[in-house]
Amino acid sequence: MRAVSNPKQALHMTQLSNHGYRFDGDFVYLNADVNFSEADLAAGAAWSLQLLASESGFSGNEPVGIRVAELAIEPMFGGITVNACCAAIPPAGAADQVLAMALLSTTADGLVALRDLGVYEARQNFCQPCLLGDVRCTLADGAARLTIEAIANPRGEDNLSGTLALEVWALDTPYAGGAWVGSPVASVVVGILGGGNQWTDCQYDVPAALPADGAALTVMLREWTPAGYVTRDYRNIAALPAKAKPTAKAKAAGKPKVAAKPKAAAKPVAAKAPKPEAKPVAAKSAAKAASKPDSIKVAAKPVSINKASEDDLAALKGLSREVARAIVAARPYAAIEDVCKAKGMGAKTLEKLRPLLAL
Repeated sequence: MRAVSNPKQALHMTQLSNHGYRFDGDFVYLNADVNFSEADLAAGAAWSLQLLASESGFSGNEPVGIRVAELAIEPMFGGITVNACCAAIPPAGAADQVLAMALLSTTADGLVALRDLGVYEARQNFCQPCLLGDVRCTLADGAARLTIEAIANPRGEDNLSGTLALEVWALDTPYAGGAWVGSPVASVVVGILGGGNQWTDCQYDVPAALPADGAALTVMLREWTPAGYVTRDYRNIAALPAKAKPTAKAKAAGKPKVAAKPKAAAKPVAAKAPKPEAKPVAAKSAAKAASKPDSIKVAAKPVSINKASEDDLAALKGLSREVARAIVAARPYAAIEDVCKAKGMGAKTLEKLRPLLAL
């Protein structure tokens, strides 16, 4: 994704004399001539340039919109010329955006002031992976079923996407394409998609945490970039109640995760306990012998932090249900150590449970 733009329209232009931006893939180059006075230097504030995006445009003196990129700058008397590359995080969705260059100052007590704003006339469109058609999410029995008509990569044929993931979030307010506040509900990595291609009739059954009542449920399509996972598209939806689809229980039975439960049922294989029965005198040692196969069995079949259900994780000795729920919500994990990002899961707990866990 590439675009070049030059300054077109200025609302203030007292400190930003020349400025512009250029996108190059997941990065954007910001350039500007910034003027500073003695009063600016004496204020002792922190200064930054921000590239902002807004579907409705800019007006007034407030730095509204979604922050696409930010660059900290060091003020000098007279002025400086800035030219630097930053990670770009465009707004999610396919709507054309009005972009603006903002100069901001932040005082020691956290007061942010807009010092200058330059608005660009040409609207910007960000070509990024997207959700097409109907998108649904059904929550029932600790699981989520995501049904999506299509997931597409509209970029050029030679432009592979980064690793794509679907995430369901319970937010404080309906999502609008920028930053958000909320709790993770479910997630699944869906893979890499070639440019000009799409997946159709998508359906994913994944473990899920129960969202709080009244939360705004959002399905996000996120892409791995040098800045981490970035939201590319989204749908604000209403979760279908569990009563509406009692078949959700049947689908759970079809999951390979539930198929792991028969393994637990297979513990009767440890019925090698009859041998101790031949020696009733050693009843205590027989009990110990019966417990050893169980521990060996757990070690031989570690639980997957990416695929196991909340119940399977909570069954591990030393792991509470709350932490198990947090592990499910924070998926996916690229390495065993990443599980420490789940709330309540520390390095000491991981060290103790590592033999029982698998990726």
